Amino acid sequence: MKHEPLSILIIGLGLIGGSMAKALKGFYDCNIYGVDADPSVLSAAENDGAIRKGYSDLAEIAPHCRLNIICIRPEDTFSLLQNAPFSENSLVTDVCGVKEYLLPAASGKKYRYIGGHPMAGRECGGYWNSDPTLFQNACYLLTPAADALGEDIVLLKEMAAHIGCRKTVLTTPQKHDQMVAYTSQLMHVVAAALCDNTLLDQAEGFSAGSLRDCTRVAKLDSKMWTQLFLANRAALTARINEFEHSLNQIKSALKKNDANALQTFLETAADRKRRYLSENTPCESPRQRI
Repeated sequence: MKHEPLSILIIGLGLIGGSMAKALKGFYDCNIYGVDADPSVLSAAENDGAIRKGYSDLAEIAPHCRLNIICIRPEDTFSLLQNAPFSENSLVTDVCGVKEYLLPAASGKKYRYIGGHPMAGRECGGYWNSDPTLFQNACYLLTPAADALGEDIVLLKEMAAHIGCRKTVLTTPQKHDQMVAYTSQLMHVVAAALCDNTLLDQAEGFSAGSLRDCTRVAKLDSKMWTQLFLANRAALTARINEFEHSLNQIKSALKKNDANALQTFLETAADRKRRYLSENTPCESPRQRI
């Protein structure tokens, strides 16, 4: 079926926005425009062919685009949803890692809004690290309201498939925030806490890879993650409490020299991990990486 060219505006050409612009090439024969505060980023994106044209002033281009994708920090996303001059007939989405926090900003607006969150990223941000393959095999979360148009949901699902996502998950803002507090935000909390130890300065040569793997995401954008943590503080606090409970079980078994309790805890955790990976047998390799 022949479709009209789709006008897409990407607001914020950092790691996610830049990667999105590059990956969306050819989607519905789209014309992709970009907004960014850094002129050098706009120039690079134009030269790369990631965008047709870049703008520093959102008001110049936002009213003319059918699909607007906000790829900036949570507080700035909230402000844009409240104040940006999006067209009445446009669809607005975002890639923010919190969803319930944004709902009041989009409430009552003339544009249509569906929250989005591609579960992909890297510890190194900025346009210069953007990559059109960033979303390959990732999941794309969407949080449409009950009255969201089916055609808008279809468009965003097709967009997710085009950039390489293996599936789209429809959920509520509340469920999104509860789950992401565990699957993403708690992981960053743990990584940062592991790095809050002077032993890290002496660790060279003492790790076979587990320290690097467990602390990979600690090299983060502190401003953005502070905003994410605070915007989802109730759910994240609950996940931290659960994690503290698990740590205390291990600590209690160690203090009591209770091998049975410790082994039971470890076996239960290993079994849950195998179920998550859809594995049916334990790893028996004598060279298991630790």
